[in-house]
Amino acid sequence: MKKILLISNYVFHYRQKVYNYFVDRFMQDGYEFHVLSNEFQNAGYDFKFTAHTLPMSARGYETVIRKLKPAVVIVFLHLKDKIQIPIIHYCKRKKIPVIFWNKGVSDQDPHNPVKNMLYHHIHNCCDALITYTPEMTENFQKKNRHKLFIAYNTVDCSDIDRSKYNKQTIRRKYGIKEKKVVLYISRLKKNKRIEILLNALADMPDVAVVVMGAGITPALKEMFDSVSNLYYMGTKYGEEGTEIWAMGDIFSIPVNVGLGINEAIFWNMPVVTMQGFQPPEIYYLKEGKTGFIAKNEEDYKQKLLYLLQNDDVLQKMRKECQKEYEEEVTIDKMYQGFISAIQYCRGI
Repeated sequence: MKKILLISNYVFHYRQKVYNYFVDRFMQDGYEFHVLSNEFQNAGYDFKFTAHTLPMSARGYETVIRKLKPAVVIVFLHLKDKIQIPIIHYCKRKKIPVIFWNKGVSDQDPHNPVKNMLYHHIHNCCDALITYTPEMTENFQKKNRHKLFIAYNTVDCSDIDRSKYNKQTIRRKYGIKEKKVVLYISRLKKNKRIEILLNALADMPDVAVVVMGAGITPALKEMFDSVSNLYYMGTKYGEEGTEIWAMGDIFSIPVNVGLGINEAIFWNMPVVTMQGFQPPEIYYLKEGKTGFIAKNEEDYKQKLLYLLQNDDVLQKMRKECQKEYEEEVTIDKMYQGFISAIQYCRGI
């Protein structure tokens, strides 16, 4: 059976689930799926894909490629990963089709001429390109768009049966007494501005703010300990993590929402965030339908209160989230982008 080799930097738990899903789909299409990385997050998942762990070096990675003889190599690395261009050139010399999976430009520094020169070189060299959403097509030069494929970036929720989770039962399990729950599920990074959410809803009657993720600071812990409607759940994966998702009514990260938006939409939860830096997945937030992007902190608070206080609007937006998930957010949509790129490079 022909092999697909994906070369990645640190593989987070949510990517591990995506790659596990890909295994069966690739098998159906006649491929064996391998992932090569310098490190895989330890989140308790069993790998269905074949994992290769090796310190990041061009020579070491070339050795793996030489032994595996993959039909296609998919490169999922950052510019700072200096092995990226040597690996692409090695594949070209060995006549192995290579696919570059990326946003196309640096999302933090999109107009940097040096970075863009390197990106354009990579785009020119690769046999096919994969990006996250249709909006990101603009990050690639017109001459390369004929080989560009959209793999709608998402997480794998295909193994979750939403119907078996009862919100009220889960809330009682975790001691949450409020009628509505606003979820923040992500790392507690400074650039996500969690304090804006906490300050907006602290001491709000009948509204719980439930936070799950690593990175709590002493100042944040003190706030959770002192305000009765703020709950910090720590870091949870698997079934426990799924339970936290299942209890929510609204999902909110003030800025830099990340892939949390995908899981929120799977759970039919409208998303409230603010203008500012947002990742590609903000594409799935359809203004006024699956959520709101507020103009400033005061507008952000008002948008949250509007949804919390208007059940008819909340239910209508929940239905829009269900529709959006089925049309654009499923893991199958992501896989279709990958297999289309692979078939293109192989001339199938």
